[in-house]
Order: sequence, then C-alpha cells, then structure tokens
Amino acid sequence: MCKIENFSKYYKTSFIGKIISGLDVTEESTLFQSAKESFILQKLNQFFAFSQNLFSKLSETSIFVKNLDTIILFFITLLMVSIIVAPTGIIGLLVFICFALSFIKICLMKGEKFSINSLDTAIFLYLAIAGLSVAFSYMPVASAKGFAKMLIYFGAYLTFYNIIKDHPKRTLYLLGTLAVIASIEAFYCIYQQIHGVDALAGWQDMSKSNPEQLMNRVYGTLKPYNPNLLAGYLIASFSSAAGMFFYFIAKRTTKLAVLSGIGAFAILLAIVFTGSRGAYIAVTGMTALLIVISGHIIWHDYSDKKWLKNLWLGIVVSGIIAVILAIIASPALQHRIASIFAARADSSNSFRMNVWVASFKMFLDNWFIGIGTGNTVFRLTYGLYMVTGFDALGAYCVPLEIAAESGIFALLAFSWIILMVVVKSIKTIISKTTIEQKIIISACLIGITGMMLHGLVDTIFYRPQVNIIFWMLIAIFAANMNLNKITK
Repeated sequence: MCKIENFSKYYKTSFIGKIISGLDVTEESTLFQSAKESFILQKLNQFFAFSQNLFSKLSETSIFVKNLDTIILFFITLLMVSIIVAPTGIIGLLVFICFALSFIKICLMKGEKFSINSLDTAIFLYLAIAGLSVAFSYMPVASAKGFAKMLIYFGAYLTFYNIIKDHPKRTLYLLGTLAVIASIEAFYCIYQQIHGVDALAGWQDMSKSNPEQLMNRVYGTLKPYNPNLLAGYLIASFSSAAGMFFYFIAKRTTKLAVLSGIGAFAILLAIVFTGSRGAYIAVTGMTALLIVISGHIIWHDYSDKKWLKNLWLGIVVSGIIAVILAIIASPALQHRIASIFAARADSSNSFRMNVWVASFKMFLDNWFIGIGTGNTVFRLTYGLYMVTGFDALGAYCVPLEIAAESGIFALLAFSWIILMVVVKSIKTIISKTTIEQKIIISACLIGITGMMLHGLVDTIFYRPQVNIIFWMLIAIFAANMNLNKITK
C-alpha cells in the first residue's frame, strides 16, 4: 500500500503526470467554470426559463408533460431494440424523436436547465472543429449531410445524459436493457453458428486456405448484414452485460448475476463466431483491462477475503487455459487469428493497408481542417488517392478517418475525450467510492476501450448501431462522474 502511495505521489509530480492532470478537466477547473458561466449557456437557460413560465399552466395540468420521462425512456428502449432489426433511417428517426422529446421536456418542465459536465468541453470542441471542416470543405453540401449525422448522434448523447443525470438508477435500466437485447442477439448468432449461414460477401481470403480453415461467419440481424458490423455492436455491448454481472454480484443478487453472466458469455461466444479479427483484438484488450480492474478492486476493496483472491486467480488461469484449448481445437480459429499477423500475405490485410496509405496521403494534403465530414465526401475525395482496384467506403481506421475528414485538431479533440474518460476512470477505480460506482465507471471504460481498439482497424464505429452505444456509454460515464464524489 505504501508503494502505491509513493508511486501516486511520484506520478503527480512527474512531467507526464502534470500534463495528463492538466488535460483532465474537473468541475473545479477554471476552464469548466468559464464554460458553465458562459454567455451562450446563460442565454440558453434564460430562454428555457421563459418558455417554462410561458407554458406553466400546461405543464401543471398536462398528463403528457408529467410523464415525459417515462415516454422518453420508452422511445429509448424502442431505439435500442431497433438497432438490431431496423434500417439506419428508422434508427435515425427514433434518435430524433428521443432528442425532440428531451428538448420539449426542458422547455416545459419547471426548473429544468441545460447543464454541462466536465467532458463537454472536449465534446463541444470536437463538434465545433468538425463544423468548421464543413465550412471549409470543397463539397459543403455533402459535408453538411455528414455533419448532420454527427449532430443526430450528439442528440442521442444529450438525451441519454439528461435522462440519467438526476436519476442515477436509470443507469442500471439503460445498461440492463442493452445487455438483454445484446444477449438475445448473441443467442441468435449462436443459433446461426449451429445451423450455418451462407456468406453474403467475400469475407475471408479463400485463395490460400484449406476448407477446414474457413470460418462460418455469423452476421446476426443487424442491417446491412455484415459480420464486422455485428462484431462492432457486440463489442460495444459486452461491457454492459459484464458490468451487470459484477454489479449484481456486489449486490448479492445471485439470480440476476447468473443471467447477466450467461448473457456476457454468449456475447463473447458470438464475437468469436463473427470471425472479426478487429473484434478479436478488441476482446483481448477488454479482457486484459477487465482482469486488471477486477484484480485491483479485489486486492484493495476486499483485501481481507483470501477466498475471493483465490477464486479470481482460479478464474483467470482457467479462462486463459480454456481460450488456448479452444484455439488449439479449431483450425479455422487458428487460421483466422494467425492471419492478423500475416501482413500483406492476407488479401484483406493488404486491402486495408492500401486504404490506410491512401487515406494518410489524403490527410497530409488536408491536415489542418480536413476534407469535410461524412462518408460521401470521403469517397469522392478518396478516388484521387486510391490505389487502382482498391475502392473503399472509409479509412478502415477511426483516428485516420477523423484526421482526414476534420483535420489534426479534430483528432486531438476526440483523443482528449477518450483521454479524460481513461484518467477519470482511473481516479474513480483507485478512490474510496462505492463498489457499485466503480463497476459502472469500469463498464463504460471497458466498452469505450473495446470500440477504440476495434476502430483502429475498421470504421464500423460510424454505423449508428455502434456510434449510438458509444455516446450512450459516454453519457452514462459523464452522468455518473457528476454523481460520484471521489475521495482523494
């Protein structure tokens, strides 16, 4: 314990520690206080106060207004269900309805205000820079359409945040609902694996593979059908099921813990069956992070329970052995994992490398403010840089996509968001706050980490099925950081 405290003191006084601490905006910081007291925010809340006074009688008598929270939660639930079955247009419409209802609520319900949190500084900066890239784009109309999609996702973030910020128990509802829906999707994927599905595209390099090395890649119900999209959704959702498992364990609610554990295991199994190598990388990172966090909590918050430490060690060791045996038993899985390291010897890898090279050249030519947001602008510009025969819908790398579309400063702003999530998570996990709060914050961190790792080699992140969950986890994280008073 003394060693940890000494390391903490050394870290805080070190050059790197000072830089990271400076980038972590807290509610006590001058930057946050300036944003909170800004002219725009004050005028916005003055407008809402005026609107609430104007419609005060309506808000007092209307059943619709009194039940707006319930109605919003209903449409959020509908949105989360639609993610696994509906086309993107319907999903976008439901996001808009959720945001519109949230806006109506703040306009009508007495005392409601537009509040910000310490993450919003980086989030608004990221959006502002992306907006500037639209203004300076060679294709402003196409770029504006891409930016409109970003605003829809941001609307989802505002909706999730505002429905949770004063009602922490709703966090469990959102995470639980996502866990249940993702578990149902996972069980359907397991069904597809057992009964087999026809490949709908060239999802594997068959030129150098034996038949026994080819995977039966499942794609679930998400539209458009694609194993990588399914994997992105399951990666984003896994931490919710795992978080619910640990939460119910901490609460000693055995039946719900068992159900959550089964759901989390089914999601992991379904991820394996997608054959998505980016998802395998993400799962490895998420699992390592889960082991480290759970180990820290057990060794520090349950330091007197030797049996729990032994159980943790047993689960970790047996889990690693089980994974190794599963890989040894499956030639197809061995081949799929080995192809990650095959570089250009694998056609899919080679394709991505060509796209990365072209996208990086695009970024270098437009490093300051980018080409403009959106898939359409990227595709039209990419044609000027692409290697012949290697057309692409995106950069197959989220950081590279952000840099190419909106420039280096947008990438720095987005990185700032992720960095603050990491730093604030670490502060919470090593603090003396409740186990339940640590679990919720950890679940958000693990989910966001998984999406970022997957996003290094794919741009499934930009699909609404994944992007909406990303903003939901960011909103849950921000709302719970607001509620969580860390003891330093």
